[in-house]
Amino acid sequence: MRPELDSAENLPLDAPGDIQDSEYSDPAASKPDTETSAVEQPDSEAAEALRRLADSAERYHDRAKQREGVIDYLRAELELLRRGERRGLLRPLLTQMCRLHADLTRQAATLPPDFDAAKAVRLLQSYAESVEEALGDNGVVTYQPDEGEPFNPRRHRQVKRQPSTALALGGHIAAVRQPGYLDLEADSPLAPAEVTVFTAAKEEQ
Repeated sequence: MRPELDSAENLPLDAPGDIQDSEYSDPAASKPDTETSAVEQPDSEAAEALRRLADSAERYHDRAKQREGVIDYLRAELELLRRGERRGLLRPLLTQMCRLHADLTRQAATLPPDFDAAKAVRLLQSYAESVEEALGDNGVVTYQPDEGEPFNPRRHRQVKRQPSTALALGGHIAAVRQPGYLDLEADSPLAPAEVTVFTAAKEEQ
């Protein structure tokens, strides 16, 4: 009689390979790697969230730089408009003050002796100094060219000519009648200096 095969222990050693593969294979080998997938998935989600956060922060900084640039541009434009308005409003006043300063200075130097000249000179000079300070507070200063300096029609105004036989002196300043007034910010004269200019003697003849 052949023994009955009622348990796995009684299987013969040379049992068919399909039985060993199906019933006695390693359970871990056929089990899906769910634990590894569960670990990798949160890591990838965290990396993606960090990447989105970094992109958002970079875009925010770019927009902040753009806003700062616009603010700086508008501030500069506003300051330019303010300077232009101030210059337009004050220019007539500054021009009149320039003339007043020149007149006071000239009168202080030409008062007659019987008018108590010493006191009059001091009085007029004090007025002139006060006006000069007011001009300086508004960015206007007096300037006076040197004798012998070349005549510059942009900064000088010829009020008289003085003949000279020296050809080298032609077109140069012989004397200064009154100083000029210069706008420092615009580097432009509000009132040119009045000067006497040397001219060649032949031109006078």
